[in-house]
Amino acid sequence: MNNVLKRDRAIITMVRNESVFLPIWLSYYSQFFHPDDIYVLDHETNDGSTARRGFVRIPVSRPYVDLGWFRDIVQQQQHMLLEKYRIVLCTDVDEIVAPDPRIATLADYMDRFEADFVNCRGYEVIHLKDSEPPLDDKRPILDQRFHWFYNPHYSKPLLASVPMHWHGGFHARVDGQTNDDPSLHLLHLHRVDYDFCLARHQNWMSRKWNARDWDEGWAYQNRIVDSEQFARWFYEDSGSGVPITIEKIPAYWRGLI
Repeated sequence: MNNVLKRDRAIITMVRNESVFLPIWLSYYSQFFHPDDIYVLDHETNDGSTARRGFVRIPVSRPYVDLGWFRDIVQQQQHMLLEKYRIVLCTDVDEIVAPDPRIATLADYMDRFEADFVNCRGYEVIHLKDSEPPLDDKRPILDQRFHWFYNPHYSKPLLASVPMHWHGGFHARVDGQTNDDPSLHLLHLHRVDYDFCLARHQNWMSRKWNARDWDEGWAYQNRIVDSEQFARWFYEDSGSGVPITIEKIPAYWRGLI
């Protein structure tokens, strides 16, 4: 299809019973994408969280956790959308992609985007439970959470104008190519609340897993539920081999989410 006939941009995520993260994700990204250009792959949600307007719901089904299938379904959707959109952004529902707020909004960034793809710079927002209260999901997150740590594991290539071929988790391209932009951040919210994170892990553990995922240890962190192991993982294990070095989130990020 000729580029002049294409819509400008689309975004994709996949969810299953994400009553906390889906509203956060939609509240942020709906500032930059029209509802008809927001695609939510709904993996058998039954908690009512996807029974709302503001996006295109695409039902998908798999009777167990299968990360290869997850990657393939999103990747296939990205390829299809690029037939009618100039650029496509793919994120997990707990991922917020944003340029440095002093420089631009995500809309500004996408308006100027001309590369084949770009790697974000990954930061994990972390709950220091001894000094910060439980998350109130009705209040801005960055008015409640004040620390993050750099994690290269989340420096993902998610925004692209060409069909992407990812490894599982979308952490890297199969061909190993990177195009780093330190000004474009990915804020990972997996650790945004200690107790909520543990409850999500318990939910993941209650589900049936694809044998290969289990045997290979893929997404192992989602299956950590023992209290001592979880505490150690939460504050000490980045999953990337890089030590967790907690830093204050600069004040200019306040108000983003």
